Amino acid sequence: MPVPAAIIHRVSEPSSFEPEFDMGIDATPVVVRKDDLIFKSGGAATLSPAQVEFNKLMKRLENARARHDQEQARLDRILATCIRELMPLVDDLHRLDFELVIHGHAALQTMKLTARRREWFGDLMSGKAGDLLADSSGLTDAQLESLGKIARELGPSRSEQASKEAEADEFDFLRSMLEKAARKAGVDLDLGDLDIHGDPAEFERQLHERMAAAAGSLEQNPSSGKTRKRKPSKAQLERERKQREIDEAKQRDLKSLYKQLAKALHPDLETDPTLKSHKEDWMKRLTTAYAAADLRELLRIEMEWLGEESSNLATAGDEKLKIYSMILKEQIAEIKIQTERLVDQPQYFPLRRFTDDFTGYMPEPVVIKLGLRDEVERHQSMLQLLKQGDGETRKMINEWADSHARASRQPKFPF
Repeated sequence: MPVPAAIIHRVSEPSSFEPEFDMGIDATPVVVRKDDLIFKSGGAATLSPAQVEFNKLMKRLENARARHDQEQARLDRILATCIRELMPLVDDLHRLDFELVIHGHAALQTMKLTARRREWFGDLMSGKAGDLLADSSGLTDAQLESLGKIARELGPSRSEQASKEAEADEFDFLRSMLEKAARKAGVDLDLGDLDIHGDPAEFERQLHERMAAAAGSLEQNPSSGKTRKRKPSKAQLERERKQREIDEAKQRDLKSLYKQLAKALHPDLETDPTLKSHKEDWMKRLTTAYAAADLRELLRIEMEWLGEESSNLATAGDEKLKIYSMILKEQIAEIKIQTERLVDQPQYFPLRRFTDDFTGYMPEPVVIKLGLRDEVERHQSMLQLLKQGDGETRKMINEWADSHARASRQPKFPF
């Protein structure tokens, strides 16, 4: 039963917008407030458990949205700093690396080196050229063309070959598992002729085609599989029935609320130009809120239009509030997921350059900036020494070659 004494209050400061036009109803125009929609007990009346739960969820929703906005603002600040201060240093570093590869390649032709060191130094230059081709920020097309020629001349580096071999081993293992699982299900699946090092799009197309064909064979001949789908128990069927009823009730309440508001706020039926313009804005908000299943926004729009005590929420009984609470819980869970996945949004991809692949940790931009500056200075010193072409240059190249040879023999671990 609705509790008349429990009226909805909005407790923060009003915004500057207050409708001055005729609302088309008897209620006094409502001041638009940016805050929570909550129940507050009036007089001797107390809130029902459903109303208390609704209030808690509304506050949790606001907190979840605030955390989402804070995280987005934090990422935006870091991104702006990266673009403004870090990426120019990355570009400088890439241009220095390009010069090192060019002069290193020239040294291979002119510098007297042992066969072993020539091999390892060439491998080092090949790997660096490949790295720059894969991450070409700050380089021109002409520079990339020069790097491509060097990479083709020197051939793939040992690290590239090792990476390809590791990919092949991983795919061979996956292929064996898939074919084995298919045979157990009585389906013939042969992936032996797929070339993992060929055209990626063609490889993906053929793999999906084979898997789809295998799945189709299993559907056409379900008896070929050794497992049977268990018949659901009565308890499971009852749980599924109740869940369907709950889902239908949530959708029905949202849809009913949307239809009521859409009928009242549709601008096509409005003749007053000012009110028509406001209704157009309301309808945009309404459509967006309904598409996102945003109950709070739907209720706010309703209150702005009808007034607090005429809204569905003010007169809602406990059963309706329970449905509303379920919707709010889903909204809260969805916002939390969106917050966790914010950093994966395309606009934040530049941050991945500075994020650890295994831990996901990104140092403060000021720390990254200091590190990049040190790298730029170190590369400038190496380039200057490489250009000298004297005994000191040969000594540095020998050190590079020996260090690269030692590193290539050592197993690499993520930590």
